[in-house]
Amino acid sequence: MNTENRQPLLSVSGLTKEFRQGKDRVLAVSDLSLEIYKGEIFGLVGESGCGKSTLGQMLVHLLEPTAGEIRLEGEDVTHPSKKRFRELCRRMQIVFQDPYSSIDTTKTVGWLLEEPLKIHKLGGSREERREKAVRMLRAVGLEESYLRRFPDELSGGQRQRVAIALALILEPDFMVCDEPVSALDVSVQAQVLNLLSELREALGLTYLFISHDLHVVSYLSDRIGVMYLGNLVELGESGALSRNPLHPYTKALFSAALAAEGEGELALLSGDPPSPADPPSGCPFHTRCPECMERCKTEKPILREIEPGRSCACHARG
Repeated sequence: MNTENRQPLLSVSGLTKEFRQGKDRVLAVSDLSLEIYKGEIFGLVGESGCGKSTLGQMLVHLLEPTAGEIRLEGEDVTHPSKKRFRELCRRMQIVFQDPYSSIDTTKTVGWLLEEPLKIHKLGGSREERREKAVRMLRAVGLEESYLRRFPDELSGGQRQRVAIALALILEPDFMVCDEPVSALDVSVQAQVLNLLSELREALGLTYLFISHDLHVVSYLSDRIGVMYLGNLVELGESGALSRNPLHPYTKALFSAALAAEGEGELALLSGDPPSPADPPSGCPFHTRCPECMERCKTEKPILREIEPGRSCACHARG
């Protein structure tokens, strides 16, 4: 996707999230800035615990940032009023990882789809709400008969399709997909990924697609951001980043993905990931980096453009 001269749908600046665990201060997301353009699929990848889901939940206002700013089409929506929050709930939605825990199993699929329309006073009459629910089910590949079914009667793939329909029923502009296929069988994953791509084209959606799976992110995304220990360490077009990763951590991720398929040698990282409650000084990756220099131990690199469309936070790429 050519992002030149395009305006972002969503932009964040200096976004930070701290949690308290007893006496510890856990920095889940650290001073993160990025732009997501209208109509694109922005992939976010990194190991478990790197802050991907925390970032996604802040963007849709399920978590409140400790610091920083979120803008939707240029408007500051970081700390919305109750009225504005209601409007944002319609425009910004999320699909979670586990379709077995993210949907109320005590209600029928029809009730689940129609209730948000009633809450937001959309859809008109009962008949019109039902018609919209049917259209949305068909958009995700399910028949009208699913309106009368309960979620615990469905397979994992069917449940996730319902979860996607629930996220789309209010016609949002922006959707966070947080590991939406990782709980599904491999045979079902491709179907859901293709569905998300088709819905993007049909409905003009913009996605933040979160995953630890590089193959999934590379397949679906226009651009990819790589996170490590709460920091965005690399950003670029999907194809360029996959062919030529710049950051040592990104290189290690792709090496692990290729080695798992028997297509290359594994580039081993030294040491264990640091604790977010006690992050290292300097570059957050320096304790495991094969290219570490003295400067890396004391000075944190900033994310900066290395070449057109490519940004990296690494002193060795200066």
